[in-house]
Amino acid sequence: MKREWKRFFSAGVILFLVIGAYGCGDLFSFRTLREREPEVKQPITTSYRFEDIPLPPGMNLNRKESFVYETRAIRTGLLVYEGKGEIERLANFFKEQMPNYQWRLVSNFELHNVMLTFIKEGWSSVIYIQPQADETKRIEIRVGPIEIKILPGTTSK
Repeated sequence: MKREWKRFFSAGVILFLVIGAYGCGDLFSFRTLREREPEVKQPITTSYRFEDIPLPPGMNLNRKESFVYETRAIRTGLLVYEGKGEIERLANFFKEQMPNYQWRLVSNFELHNVMLTFIKEGWSSVIYIQPQADETKRIEIRVGPIEIKILPGTTSK
């Protein structure tokens, strides 16, 4: 009887160690190894860039304050950039480069800050450039759809 008890005890210890090492769920599970691996979720990648809006060199995207909304039909949002540069040079950069992407300047307000409004067929873009406490400048670029079908300079019936 003593010998049977030792075998029973030894088998219990071995069973306890096996269950402890592999866990109850895995010991009795028929799942494949692939099913046991944690599911790796693919991160949602959003391009914080509008391909038809040029950026001056040296500007860094502020992701915390930027927002992009995208569907199959439209892409709109607010992009915030920060970097060094003179306000006049930054404004001139946009005035010179935006027409290369079919954007047309429709309004320009410059005093301490700069606000440039551009349009192209079906879209508008407002670029706001403002100085910060140090030499840094902040550029806010807003892009969205508009309902106006006639660009300035054309005649309507």
